[in-house]
Formats: sequence, C-alpha cells, structure tokens
Amino acid sequence: MNEPLIYILLACYNGEKYIEKQLDSIVAQSYTNWVLLIRDDNSSDSTLEIIESFNEKDKRVRIIQDKIQSEVKGACQNFARLLDVAVLEEATFIMFADQDDYWFSDKIEKMISAIDKDLVPAMLYSDFLYADDNLKELPKNIQNIRETFSFPSFNSLIVQNTVYGCTMMINYALAQKCVMIPREAENHDYWIALVASGIGANIRHLEIPLMLYRQHGNNVSGNYHDHHYVSRFKRLFTNWEGLKKVECRRIKMLVAFLEQLNNELLPDNLKLLTGYLEELKGNKIAFVRYCVKNKIKRHSFMSTIVFYLVLINVSKRDTINKL
Repeated sequence: MNEPLIYILLACYNGEKYIEKQLDSIVAQSYTNWVLLIRDDNSSDSTLEIIESFNEKDKRVRIIQDKIQSEVKGACQNFARLLDVAVLEEATFIMFADQDDYWFSDKIEKMISAIDKDLVPAMLYSDFLYADDNLKELPKNIQNIRETFSFPSFNSLIVQNTVYGCTMMINYALAQKCVMIPREAENHDYWIALVASGIGANIRHLEIPLMLYRQHGNNVSGNYHDHHYVSRFKRLFTNWEGLKKVECRRIKMLVAFLEQLNNELLPDNLKLLTGYLEELKGNKIAFVRYCVKNKIKRHSFMSTIVFYLVLINVSKRDTINKL
C-alpha cells in the first residue's frame, strides 16, 4: 500500500466501562492502514478480555506485553513503553488514544492529510468536543471553555501543557527525540509537547474537532470543570499542599528534560529553561520578575497568579534547593 502505516498507541487500565466504544471507533476509521498497539497496566476488571476479543477479530489490534509488565504503573509510563515499541519498529506516524474517548470516523484520514510529510520532526494536533459519560455532546457554552488558541510557546510550556495526547499525531523524527520518557514526566503528552517546542519541531494545529472527549470522574487530565475560575480558586484554598506537590513534580520533570535534551534544545530555549531553574533557587521577587520578563505564564491571568503564588511558596523547599 502507498498509504503510510499509522501506529496508534493506547494505554489502558480498568477501562471495561468505556474501552469497547473507543475500539469500535478506531476499527471503523475510513483510513484503514493502521496498527493499534495496546498495553494494559494490570487491570483487575475485564479490560484485557475485551481487548483480546478485538484482537481475535482484527489482527491490526495488537496487545503489547513485556518483561517489566508488573513494574510499570501509571498512564505516563504505560504510554512511554508503547512509544518505545513504535520507535523500535520505525513507525512513520504515531497517534495516541485514550481508553474512554470516541474518534470520529475520519480522524486518521484528516490528520494524515494535514501533517507535514518532510523528514524534520513534526507534530499535528486537532480540536475535540467535550461529551458526557454517555458520549452526548455537552452544551456550546462548555465547548467554549476549551482552549482553542495556537500551540503554546516554550515559555508557556514550562508551566503548563494544553495539548492533549489524544489529539496528537507525530512523525518518526519527533518520536525518536521523545523516547525514554523519564518517570519524572508529568504526562506523556506534556513531555512530547515540551520536546516538540523545545527543539523547534514543525507544529500545526488542525482546527477541526475529530473526537469526543468523554468527561467523567476519573479523567486523568482535561476535565472541563478544571478550567472554571471558581474551580481554580477552590483548588488554591482547599488543596494548597496538593498544588505544591504538582509544581514540585513539574520542576523535577523540567530538570530531567534539561538533562536529557540539553544538546537538542534551541539555544534560546536552553537559556530560558536554565535561567528559570536557577531563579527558582534564589530570591522570590527576582524569580517572579524573571517569569514576567520572559513571558513564562499560564494561559490565563488568573491561572498565572495562582502559579506564581504556589511557586514562590515552594521555591525554598528542599526539592528546589537540591536542583
């Protein structure tokens, strides 16, 4: 076939309630030259049985098992193992699927038509629609909460990722730079976005919704409730310690990122990130001034203020001083 083989990576865990619908939507794609790699993180429900039933009917659905099956915990490292396999098999283009979403039938077709076909590192990401637990589209006012702006700058990615893995397609050249996702990574999609922006990959936003993003109580990321100002203030005042832990983990990810991609980053991005980590260890006012000067901010003014408040509180903690 002249059409490139698309690798779809799906990491799952206890997804029996939703995964069958997602698999149905992938099998029904108008673009048919794909292989779906699925890795189950030791589910205790019937998830694996559902996957095996699809594998029996369609050999494009492959179940990935490895020697460290019992050691890998969490969605990020589950996806990391799948990405390792895809790169080892020299996948030309790679997509990521969550177990609880639903793809429109032309998702792959539209994305493969739009992604840069050059050999330089490239990423394409699409829009999506929020849906309820039963895959019914949520009202327009909720859809408008979604950030639909262009891909965030490296300055913004230092503190926040707004591009979800389930909307991404990347090529082999970029995937090679992303492998060996460290355990410090917050999410696989955050890591990939950082790498893509940090090294100056060709990044495009396809402003078409190509999937339903199911909303329920167990979303790993991207729940629309998190974007409300009321929700942000509530988290600030009721979960202060939790917010500090999140930022400390993000800092650890950035340190690992700098160590791993040091020689790949664009000079300005290398200088920016190195300066950011250094300023974290110093004076709090100087740190905020550095962030403002270098436009290191989140997607909204209020989110940025909350971020500054949290970071200046943890900047003297042992986690920071050990950088």
